[in-house]
Amino acid sequence: MKKLHREWFAGLVGGLILFSGPAYGETTELLVRYYEPQNTESQALKSAFFSGGDQALSLGLINSEEGLVKLSFDNAEEAEAAREKLLASGQVQSVTENNYYRPALYLHAVAPETAPSAIGGGLFPFPFPFPWTGGGSTAKPVSYPDVLNPPAVTPGRDPLASKDWALKNINLPKLSAMKFGNKELISAVIDTGVDYNHEDLSGAMWRKPGTKDEVGYDFAHNIAKPYDLRHFDIEGCLKDPGCKAGRGAGNFLTNPGHGTHVAGHMGALVNNSLGIYGLAAPVNTRLMALKFFYDAGERKAGQGDDAAAIKSIDYAIKNGAKVINASWGGRMSPSRAESSELKKALIRAQKAGVLIVIAAGNDAIDNDTDAEPGFPASYTLDNTIVVAATDPSDALGDFSNYGAKKVHIGAPGVKILSTTTGSQYSDIVAKFKDSKGEERVMAWDGTSMAAPIVAGAAALIWSKYPDEDYRQIRARILNTARKVPALAGKVSTGGVLDVSAALSAATPSL
Repeated sequence: MKKLHREWFAGLVGGLILFSGPAYGETTELLVRYYEPQNTESQALKSAFFSGGDQALSLGLINSEEGLVKLSFDNAEEAEAAREKLLASGQVQSVTENNYYRPALYLHAVAPETAPSAIGGGLFPFPFPFPWTGGGSTAKPVSYPDVLNPPAVTPGRDPLASKDWALKNINLPKLSAMKFGNKELISAVIDTGVDYNHEDLSGAMWRKPGTKDEVGYDFAHNIAKPYDLRHFDIEGCLKDPGCKAGRGAGNFLTNPGHGTHVAGHMGALVNNSLGIYGLAAPVNTRLMALKFFYDAGERKAGQGDDAAAIKSIDYAIKNGAKVINASWGGRMSPSRAESSELKKALIRAQKAGVLIVIAAGNDAIDNDTDAEPGFPASYTLDNTIVVAATDPSDALGDFSNYGAKKVHIGAPGVKILSTTTGSQYSDIVAKFKDSKGEERVMAWDGTSMAAPIVAGAAALIWSKYPDEDYRQIRARILNTARKVPALAGKVSTGGVLDVSAALSAATPSL
């Protein structure tokens, strides 16, 4: 608790809203791995009862084949007592905490004249509370919209593409010069959901075979509508005494539409006379939306947990995704992270040949040396690419995590233009007046924005070289990074993404 208050106070002094922080889970929730598969909830309930988890308030199957079950308890004392009994029973392989994560979005208020660079300036008038201070109920979310058929495409230039500095920075070839096969490549967006009816994304969404309207899944609420429910009312928070003081901000500032913004650079349609286009738009890529964050009004508002993230990863593997984007994370000790069930899910993805692109985090720390680095960014697996954020001058974003070993490459992550909820587009999260009546803006900044640019590039490259494996696609991206002085000693490649070079490179030998 002391640590939480210290970091919260630092947020007040710095005037920042940080969608990050420790990934500590509620000690009332445990992930239990049994030796035997748990094929049904009734079987898991019986196993829990006879192995020491009989005091659990609720139970959920996370992965039946892996024997992985989530048990929720009334309080920390009961959870700890159950942990001891479970481990002593001889029936379980492990018991770990259910860790929590935030989107890797860096939000800070600046005066309008500083918005083009989105760096420095301005003081946000209240701290953003970390997940464990938010209020809210456990009520179900509002009804999500049905998945609609994609609108008819009117061929023509994407009108906002010329304003997208990120695509110019990464040396993306002319679309007319790109020739690829027709094999579908699925890219999963594990996030806050996606506005799957967005005019520029609807036609890019994956549809589960045999269905017309399953474009992914929401594992926070167990429904087949992974909708990105935007809830970001800054001025409402400023008018609320509790929220202004940092209490219950989850009721106002849960989600600015993070997943929809992430999806844009991965797969927004090209040459459809609308908005922008994603890197993988010229090829037959499809976006699979997987939601694992909770919505406004819920006890876990604005957070995602290991349990739902693991289900999302397993769903992506089962349904053929080749690329996963993870623009989220949290800080924890390496020992805690190494025992996490999330790492085991990432290893399952590795064995399935899936490439995972991960945001490095926004705490301006060295993930190589910090006692509590960002995870999942700091897992050292050969199927991951960890991405730092850079600005238009190729400098490291002043918020971005780095690491000469654990962070691999830089990509644009400052004031990024992309798709936003409600068929909109923006590089600004919000414009508002602070408590003094002064104009403020918040830009779309973060390693969250950098990661999907690399993920989109991975899908594009893989479509050209469908016979290569994840290690070769990863090597193409990392071996051809454009060297920049600001990233020397900060990321392992010392450079930023160069799509043309990756596309034209010789087949990597491993």
